[in-house]
Amino acid sequence: MQTGARLPGLHSAAMTYKGAIVIRILRLGCLGISALLASQAWADSCQLKDYGTLPVEMVGGQATTMVKINGNDTRFTLDTGAFFNTMSRANALSLGLKLRPAPFGFRISGIGGSAGVQFTQVKDFGILGTTLHNIGFIVGGTDTGHGLLGANLLDLVDLEIDLAHGKLTLFNVEHCDKHSLAYWSKDGNYNVADIVSARNQDNRQTFLNVTINGKQVRALLDSGAYATVLSRRAAERVGIDLDAPDVSAGSSSIGIGTRSVKTWTVRIDSFSVGTETIQHSQMQVIDGSMGDGETDMLLGVDFLLAHHMFIANSQRKAYFTYNGGRVFTLAKAPSDSDKPDADTAADTNSAEPKTAPDYALRGEAHLSRGEPKAAIADLDEAIRMAPDQAAYYVARARARAADKQSDAALADLDKSLSLDPKNVDALLMRAELRFVHKNRTGATVDVTAAGALAPAGSAQARSIARLYVQLDQPAAALPMLDDWIRLHIDDAMLGSALNERCWARGLTNQMLDDALSDCHKAIKRDGEKPAYLDSLGMVQLRLGHYPESIKAYEQAVAQSPQSAWSRYGLGLAKIRSGQIDAGNADLVAARALNPEIEARATKYGLTAVGP
Repeated sequence: MQTGARLPGLHSAAMTYKGAIVIRILRLGCLGISALLASQAWADSCQLKDYGTLPVEMVGGQATTMVKINGNDTRFTLDTGAFFNTMSRANALSLGLKLRPAPFGFRISGIGGSAGVQFTQVKDFGILGTTLHNIGFIVGGTDTGHGLLGANLLDLVDLEIDLAHGKLTLFNVEHCDKHSLAYWSKDGNYNVADIVSARNQDNRQTFLNVTINGKQVRALLDSGAYATVLSRRAAERVGIDLDAPDVSAGSSSIGIGTRSVKTWTVRIDSFSVGTETIQHSQMQVIDGSMGDGETDMLLGVDFLLAHHMFIANSQRKAYFTYNGGRVFTLAKAPSDSDKPDADTAADTNSAEPKTAPDYALRGEAHLSRGEPKAAIADLDEAIRMAPDQAAYYVARARARAADKQSDAALADLDKSLSLDPKNVDALLMRAELRFVHKNRTGATVDVTAAGALAPAGSAQARSIARLYVQLDQPAAALPMLDDWIRLHIDDAMLGSALNERCWARGLTNQMLDDALSDCHKAIKRDGEKPAYLDSLGMVQLRLGHYPESIKAYEQAVAQSPQSAWSRYGLGLAKIRSGQIDAGNADLVAARALNPEIEARATKYGLTAVGP
């Protein structure tokens, strides 16, 4: 992973533990939600009792909502793929929650392996207009940026998932065994699939049987997964050859476990779930299991955005209609690459937005599906109706940036921050855009302001650290990286964070032995990635270990020949070791790749005769 890059993440959680009674005790807190029931008749005998609707904002590819944690508004990801409510240690500490040990042998597992955990309880948990008490959370695993509301809460009853319109509604259903619950489909044109029982009676996750290329696999409905993915074992079982010429290797992805995993993009001839069939699409395959050894596939947030679904746990069925556009994130074109068959049920009955929040939520959903122009149109209307809402301008800025309208995006961020000057995400986005526009002074102002607001060890703080390095202020990044690493010892991104600290320490020419240790730990965790080798080469250069520096840089250049930093560092190491002509040739090559590389390196004292 290159320094400063953030890989797309996936999340699925299963449990391996001793003492199932622990889970049963923790689940009791969720039963207080029954106080929310507001009964409404839907048919003569069938009753839908509505707990309320959670507004769902698609932020960074995650389906999120706001809840209250001990009175404080807090964003959480809605994650039907998580067995239980979960948050990172950094999240828990920033919320002031007390941690306690988990029972011996209790671990969470998923993509990327397993991780040790702790527990915490939220005294006052506000959701759907009421306050529940002593709600349990597992603490641990990879930090996805927000805490996760898991299946133990979301699948406690029936739920309607309409992410394309920014809604998730919880229902208690009575006397509806013989009724379709696709109530929005006025013409009766809908799809249906049977829910497959979980292996563990305490597990409330939703499993469906899916057919790929004519062979059955077991899928988990996972709103916390960035994209729909298939395990390597299942892919090979259905006849997919990962060495085929039309298969492309992807970047690494992460889950709840401590390791990142390799990915591939493959072609799928046919995909069927229930009564829906999709022909000739593309999908991601991951190198690893889903954690429980039995799940073959995650139906991710891309699948959910493409469908309006009712998960009828009361009937053990899932009802759904198709929203249009691409179903899978990695499909090439939203309009052509993966249209369902002609007889697939389409959602033609959904109500049009009426309020500013309706338009804003639908706009964010459009953006998550790779439809920035549609997103901008909806957000324009939301802003017209409610021009004083700072969040709408941030959302439109993201859409405009995706549509390559960077000046308009900056204007939206200026407006948003005039309304809400303490919005860290807006400050970070404006800093990044200002940096791209070579406004380093403005970017520094925003990064400094964000740094004073972001919780220590948070995902935001790590982004701030990266920006400080880009702004040639690596010393300012180091305390933030120290905090993040201290709070994420079991995180899949730990290796990249160690590399970032190694690089920052190398640039500042301080704590070089510790920097060397960081680089070695990162490589031991994640392998000899070119960014890691580049950092190692610089630290060895600083230490005067020229043969070791040359070796690391040569390995980095072999993997990433377009890296000006690696080529320049290699040249310096060769010159200092006496290989003058070869070193100068590398410097010439580096300048050809990036004419500014010499000035940047010199700023840090990285010269042929420097330290």
